[in-house]
Amino acid sequence: MTETVFWTCSIQGEKVHIWTGAVGLSGDMQGVEPPSPRSEEWCDAATKTHINDNPAYYYNYAFATVFKFQLHDYIARKILHQPPQSCNYADNKEVGTWLNNILKKGSTEDWRKILKEATGEDISTRAMSEYFKPLQSWLEEQNRGRQIGWE
Repeated sequence: MTETVFWTCSIQGEKVHIWTGAVGLSGDMQGVEPPSPRSEEWCDAATKTHINDNPAYYYNYAFATVFKFQLHDYIARKILHQPPQSCNYADNKEVGTWLNNILKKGSTEDWRKILKEATGEDISTRAMSEYFKPLQSWLEEQNRGRQIGWE
């Protein structure tokens, strides 16, 4: 039973193999394909199933990533005066004090207020976008003229 659930699922009553079924879930629906040909001996379905079982986990992870980039950006630019892509704040007392002042509030105040007071910004993906901007530019240059996306 477990093997059936992991390797196939049903779409409108038709069983579909995760990679290669009639619809090809991973390829056609998600736009990804395996790095090499797959067979039944591979265990592609062994993922973090708690995300599938409880979608709220996904939102927690996504939010935490945005939050983490925003805090990291502030530390790098405002405290260390270094680029976020190459800074190191290990053993930095000023960074430790700043983080401690945020964390010691726990749930005594709304997180939005704490973030705004600590960084001067509301929650935003700005820091994450800026962090990856050099990579984005490089990828755009490398892929200029190539077909990107589904056929």
